Amino acid sequence: MIGKDRHNWSSIPDRRAHPESISHRAQFTKLDNHAALTIIRAPIGYGKSTLVASWLRTIHASGRISVVVPEPAPSMTSGEYWAHVLQQFLSTAIAFPNTVIDPAQDPFTAIVRIFRDNSLPVILVLIRPDKVDGRLDESLAELVRYCRCVNLVVTLTGRTMFPEPHLLDIDQESISAHDLLYTMADTTSVLEDSGAHLVPGDIETIYSMTGGLPVLVRRSISVLKNLPTESGREHLLGHNLRRVIQHYTQECIAAEAHVVGQYDLVVATAPARELTVDTVTYLLESDESPQQIRDRLIALEAAGVISYVDTGVVETWRLAPAIRQSILTSHPVGGSDPAGRLSSLSRAQLDAGAHASALDYAIEAQDWALAVDILDKHWATMIADNLELVRSAFQQIPPESTAKHSSFRAARNLYLQHPDEQVTFGSALPESAEGLRELGASAEAVSALTIGCIQALMLIHAGEYKRAVDITVRLIELSRIIEESDRHDISAQLSTMRAQWAITFQLNGRLVESTSLARMAYWGASSQKIGYIARSAAGTAALNWAMVGELHRARQWSDLEEQHRNIEITMQSQVKVAGLTACALTSLDSLDFAGAERALTELGLPTENDALYADEFWAFTVYARSQFALSNNDAFSALSLLRRTVAAHPSQCNPTSMAGPLMRSTEIDLLLALGEGNKAAALAEGIVDAGTNPWTLVSVARVRQRMGQNKSAITLCHQYQWKGEPYPRAQMESLLVQAVAHSELGEHHHAITAWSKACAIADQTGLLRPFSTIAAEDIAALEAAASTRSSALSEFMKAVTPESFPKSVHIVTLTGGEQRVLALLVLGMTSVSMARELHLSTNTIKSQLRSLYKKLGAHNRDEAIAQAHALQLI
Repeated sequence: MIGKDRHNWSSIPDRRAHPESISHRAQFTKLDNHAALTIIRAPIGYGKSTLVASWLRTIHASGRISVVVPEPAPSMTSGEYWAHVLQQFLSTAIAFPNTVIDPAQDPFTAIVRIFRDNSLPVILVLIRPDKVDGRLDESLAELVRYCRCVNLVVTLTGRTMFPEPHLLDIDQESISAHDLLYTMADTTSVLEDSGAHLVPGDIETIYSMTGGLPVLVRRSISVLKNLPTESGREHLLGHNLRRVIQHYTQECIAAEAHVVGQYDLVVATAPARELTVDTVTYLLESDESPQQIRDRLIALEAAGVISYVDTGVVETWRLAPAIRQSILTSHPVGGSDPAGRLSSLSRAQLDAGAHASALDYAIEAQDWALAVDILDKHWATMIADNLELVRSAFQQIPPESTAKHSSFRAARNLYLQHPDEQVTFGSALPESAEGLRELGASAEAVSALTIGCIQALMLIHAGEYKRAVDITVRLIELSRIIEESDRHDISAQLSTMRAQWAITFQLNGRLVESTSLARMAYWGASSQKIGYIARSAAGTAALNWAMVGELHRARQWSDLEEQHRNIEITMQSQVKVAGLTACALTSLDSLDFAGAERALTELGLPTENDALYADEFWAFTVYARSQFALSNNDAFSALSLLRRTVAAHPSQCNPTSMAGPLMRSTEIDLLLALGEGNKAAALAEGIVDAGTNPWTLVSVARVRQRMGQNKSAITLCHQYQWKGEPYPRAQMESLLVQAVAHSELGEHHHAITAWSKACAIADQTGLLRPFSTIAAEDIAALEAAASTRSSALSEFMKAVTPESFPKSVHIVTLTGGEQRVLALLVLGMTSVSMARELHLSTNTIKSQLRSLYKKLGAHNRDEAIAQAHALQLI
């Protein structure tokens, strides 16, 4: 049957009532894009067909014909499948006026001809074409390439079909298993629209137990409808829902696993939240090869039992949490109870250095002694990226299990503070040297050191970097006293602590102290063979040198960091972020744009890896990406990223952080590159004491020079004591600003002096990119006058490098009279009213309005006000 809106309603799967009331706005948006190919990929039970049916039934007057081809029969060949698709077309009685079907013609060719001979737009939905015996990827890609009127939507389970769709030269959209899970809002909508009686707590219980898996949320409705309205309801809801989940697990998941002969693997690996080849090998205790294990996992994925998780590190699969829990609690293996298997897996993760994962499994096993031990020894490696996990662990571990750990109890009290509250301490470290010596000689020394480290970390998360550094200074002295006393052995923890202390100083902008601590942490961790700490420390040192522009030293530390990159630690983003950011910056400074792009790609684009831009290194990654954008004339996208990320970190952008001045100077540079002179100037004017920081000094001086304020730019550049704490890149850029400013003022001797010093820095450090911050004609004029014969300049001149900033920017400035007229214009006053208010003639007001409109490029009052806002004149 064809409806009035030309949909083939008879072919659309019948998904009635509650599913169609769910808000799938994000997924509907992707489907509404009508890409040539839309892939909906998820295991069974995630509601792939329901989503398509709901979407097709919510399209109004789309002008498209929709055809849904049901799931193929088992073992159907590709030829049989295309005949099946063609038959579906014919059986729906859709009229294609220009179609003549030759019975002897190949079915696929006939389908292509149908589409090519007709201009009617068609939505073709194929349910599970991956079940066909034979690959259909090429023919489907060919179909949408040659038939532009077709929007193809396919539902799949595994990656046997279109494993890497981004490599296809086809406009496409993808909807994943994660996208299809119900949110709490979706679950609420389903249950409230079901007509079942609900009491407070029902929805939360169902969402928690089902994990938002659509099929289980829908099946919970029957449980709700059969519950008593009063006594015993909560217990019965949990009990009956567990039975429903177990029934679905056996009826569907276990049945599919049996079909592909992998049921034993599903049961044996249920303890693992995430399945990798190594994890499965460990749990199976099998002598199968890694490839054999991988083939078994892929078979389960293709059957729709498990889903693939793109971690970017190692191939990973996952069972839906509710299904995993059902299998885990109802299928003991080898006489081992679930808790024992989880504890075993926790220890295996611990041995592999995956401390966060180990803690997670220990908590699930309720192995409190193991959980306490993990936290006690590895808190510093987990807090940066797993604060909520640590906080949750402290909440769940019974107080009696921590009786012998005084430092643990103190840390517990600290961690359980509300994250929005002011960070306070039960006891403070002594401030005097004498007090620290007394503490260092006491039995509480190591406990105090541990608690102090946690205090400093909590302050970092609260954005209180100065207080964190103040505590860290005392911790460093306390650790020295403890080491000298020979009463406690803290060598195992000291490398980890020093690595975090280095980051603390780095985030406060004290890069010299940070590098010193990172160096000690690196050599200590290397001697103790703690690979991930060595990599983190080396990356911190490399980033510090890269930020200041010491390329040779940055590369030395990057080489050391490279030696530890085979360590697979997925829960510590700083382990790779610092090193990769350093690589990007050093590559940019040496004009190796391909190398910089590789490093930034490995870091991940913000849209792909937002979590990456939420860690403590977010400002450095945004800075590196902004510098790359400046080198590629793509300042607009970088400015959008910067503003979005800064808005997400209000507490971290403050006067005690390195992020604050770094992001302000970067925003000025991006605005200047875009020619937004007024905005850049307004932002620069808002910086108090710009000359106290090398980044803000250079950016503000550059804006002033481009505005023609050459004397002001030169004066600002002399405010920083470059010899006290050298920043070669910032100093070189400052000298380049001075050289151009002196030249424009006719002060040629001073211009040549500044230019020669800048070239000398470039020759010493290998810095090339700073030359791109001034105009090519200025470079030519300065070098012609100075004749430095700089090798770095020669290398720069050989490269094709775009200028990062315009030679000058237009600044709209208003006279006092124009500013007053603008203020009254905003208030909506007429010319007559303005004249009366300002005690001027109407003709004078009109003259000022004409001048104002001309400067703003406006033709009327509204345009003038809008442009004045854009230029930050009001």
